[in-house]
Amino acid sequence: MFFTLFIFIFAYIMIASEKFPRHWVALIGGGLLILFGILSPFEAFLYINWETLGLLAGMFFLVSILQEAGFFSWLAMKSLKKFDYHPVSLSAILILFAAVMAMFIDSITVMLFLSALTLQLCRLLKLDPVPLIIAEVCAANTGGAATLVGDPPNVILGTTLGFNFADFLTHTGPISAVASLMLLGMFYFTNRKALMNAHSLLTEETINKIETLHNEPLHAHLTQVGLIGFLSAVILLVIHNPLAEWTGIHINTAMSALIPAGFALISLRNDDRRKTLLKVDSESILFFAGLFVLIGGLEKINVFESMAGFLANMAASNHNSLVMTLHWVPGLASGIVDNVPLALAMSYVLKDLAQIPGMPALGLMVWSLALGIDIGGNLTPIGASANVVAYSYMERNHGSIGWRRWLGAAVPPTLLIMIFASIAVMAKAYIGWH
Repeated sequence: MFFTLFIFIFAYIMIASEKFPRHWVALIGGGLLILFGILSPFEAFLYINWETLGLLAGMFFLVSILQEAGFFSWLAMKSLKKFDYHPVSLSAILILFAAVMAMFIDSITVMLFLSALTLQLCRLLKLDPVPLIIAEVCAANTGGAATLVGDPPNVILGTTLGFNFADFLTHTGPISAVASLMLLGMFYFTNRKALMNAHSLLTEETINKIETLHNEPLHAHLTQVGLIGFLSAVILLVIHNPLAEWTGIHINTAMSALIPAGFALISLRNDDRRKTLLKVDSESILFFAGLFVLIGGLEKINVFESMAGFLANMAASNHNSLVMTLHWVPGLASGIVDNVPLALAMSYVLKDLAQIPGMPALGLMVWSLALGIDIGGNLTPIGASANVVAYSYMERNHGSIGWRRWLGAAVPPTLLIMIFASIAVMAKAYIGWH
């Protein structure tokens, strides 16, 4: 147990220091767990979430096609003209778009698309893209808390404990919507000076220069292939669960992205295929693989079960604080470890707690837990899959960011909306609406 915790903490410190490639740190850390017998190679293989890696690989490839086609530059110019080059309007639309789309589409897909678009827009407007992309990530994770399919922990809690799409939309949806608006307000408050300065610099001469320098034509074939593939993947991601109920055809999230990516790959010319493959962010895929093994080591030594047992003991002695503990302890923990295994472990605890007389209503505990671990994932660059994707994209295409900057931008609004969510849950408990 102590060796596994040491490896995880040491790897976490190395990743946060950014002095070493994060994918090598994660892979070496996972390899050490196998080498010293904490995990067998087969166990490590099982702990890797291959569905997530498949989704990443497929969407990375489709986004690379659109990048090669110049689609994001073209879309950025169209967006600028639509909103009269005003940074405040563009920023607000992007943040709200992230929150709304993440209610129905995996936040990885949302942030892959938005990271590329936002970076192009900010380059044109001479704005720092880092605060805006971090705000979009926080909005995507927060918006995803609104529905059953928005965030993976919601899927686990809903399917394990018997709650459906309408239940989440009714109970976590309003809280998530208000929290997303709070995020937008905080982003504007902390970045209003930079936004207004960028707007004041946009003279007619500057706008003409932007339009002249960034008026490259779209690559027609790549754009067609990329958009058809991307839209097909989004549609499959939305309907793959109902599709299984209607037709009996089971397509998971990985196949929803890999099938369109495969057809797109076949449709490309050899030279275009080579260029797009070279742009795929393979380092993020390797980082996720290593991180899953590291977290699997924590699960193997029953870290999550110990946390669940602590909550169960608290419930036996203090029922009033249980709901808030379910919100804050797993919520803060999800900023450090992946929230998927955390949600899985906690779902079994909630099922047992619901059988004990005098416990809070199961629904109330589920809403408190779901909002905590979904929003708490904003805290660090590795707190949720969308964070890793956006952070890696910025590092590859913009420059070094650093954990300190992420924490400075993400922690204050995250804690604020977690406080709001906890108050909202307690209000639901008070009026009996759960």
